[in-house]
Amino acid sequence: ANALTNLLNYVRQELDMKDSVRPDKLLVAPDDAAIFEFPIVFVHGRRNFTFTASQRKALKTYLERGGFLFGDSICASPQFIESFHRELHAIFPDAPLERIPADHPMFTHEFRGFDLRTVTLRSPHGGTRGDPLRAKLTKTEPVLEGLRINGRLAVVFSPYDLSCALENHASLECKGYIKEDAARIGLNILLYAMQQ
Repeated sequence: ANALTNLLNYVRQELDMKDSVRPDKLLVAPDDAAIFEFPIVFVHGRRNFTFTASQRKALKTYLERGGFLFGDSICASPQFIESFHRELHAIFPDAPLERIPADHPMFTHEFRGFDLRTVTLRSPHGGTRGDPLRAKLTKTEPVLEGLRINGRLAVVFSPYDLSCALENHASLECKGYIKEDAARIGLNILLYAMQQ
């Protein structure tokens, strides 16, 4: 519940912003007219979900008019990943979510963010036959997916967890980025979304 608040606090601190980024909690449904007041919306979860026809239509309009959707699968939940992919495909059948290459400007200093071409991913390891579950840390390229509308990256989705790391709940069962990299990835996505 505090992932977005913690990310926005991190953004304020890193960019030395006073009140221009407020970590207020505000929930808005895809078909709520208020969605158009926000240039960026954030969605995360760990369960299956399905948008209604009116929510799909409204989200399509929001994204086509310049809105940006930032999504995260809590603990790399297969159910949420499948639902996110299915819903985006239903909305944009001709614009698939595709892996964003590690040399994309979003992962560099180009938008005043961090160089993220290499990050640390935590993966559950062990936990069988009495072997204790522990986290395996791997240096890797960031894994993010994007959807383009008229050449503009309108959706960025992390199939690996950012939210638990941002909430300081790095569970051994949770596949995702370490806290520092989760915050940096989130910052870079927001900077890119605001400046592209």
